Amino acid sequence: MGLTISYDFDLGSNSIQLAREKIHALHQAAMNLPFEEVSEVVELVGEPCRDQRNQMEDLHRFLHLQAARGIEYENSYFFVDPVQLIAFTVLPGKGCESANFGLALFPETTQIKLRKPEPGADPKEIKPWGWEDFKIKLEEKRTGKIDETKVEIRTIPTNLPHWSWSNFCKTQYASNPEYGGIKNFLKCHELVIQLLDVAQDLEILESVYDEGGYWDSRNSQNLSQAVGNYNALVAGVVGGLKTLLTQEGIEAQTQAPITDYPNYEYLEAEGEQQIKRDKARE
Repeated sequence: MGLTISYDFDLGSNSIQLAREKIHALHQAAMNLPFEEVSEVVELVGEPCRDQRNQMEDLHRFLHLQAARGIEYENSYFFVDPVQLIAFTVLPGKGCESANFGLALFPETTQIKLRKPEPGADPKEIKPWGWEDFKIKLEEKRTGKIDETKVEIRTIPTNLPHWSWSNFCKTQYASNPEYGGIKNFLKCHELVIQLLDVAQDLEILESVYDEGGYWDSRNSQNLSQAVGNYNALVAGVVGGLKTLLTQEGIEAQTQAPITDYPNYEYLEAEGEQQIKRDKARE
């Protein structure tokens, strides 16, 4: 939860050479901007796109996870890992999430698991593989075998563009006063937007959704006001949740970046009032 920039890339071609050229050009632009960190470009093929998520250096820790794309099938949602990716990671500044920029090649088809219906149930009522199957999944990992009496494996089309990318960067918590407050937040948020401008010039940008409205407005004052509202709202929600848990006799430590703000209590009070006003208008 927090103010975020989401973006999608689409190369519009199946050329690996063109994908490589576009991402290296975008990487060079990132190197010329004052990001706190810019990784090297990584190019992975096959299994390393999926199985080495915990072996990358810290700056790449979300690269593999976020490279996967979601697809819908029979009212369910499944993630598809790429078969090849070319990407890099930037860290805009303190308190800001890292952001991944790249292009990934996805398979034309993928296999999904569906849970078979119980004996006597309608065979058409095959349900998606869910949390209730967690123990079965652990057993599969332990034995290396799939119990074919409990699951059905289907091959379905992905319908994903050949070289594409979908990602996001949460910039809100760069506004923590301990990291430089609004000035630091504006720097981080605007850096991500500047790199997306380059992606647009390179003709790989498909869409941007900026919760701060800056992508469309380029108004720093409005962006500052937006993050202030977000900070108050998140603090109010977190504070309300803590109060609710306490009233239920539940001892829980809430881990949320907003609670690290030195002015958290002020933001919490402001957020609670904001929530009350919103409810009154409903």
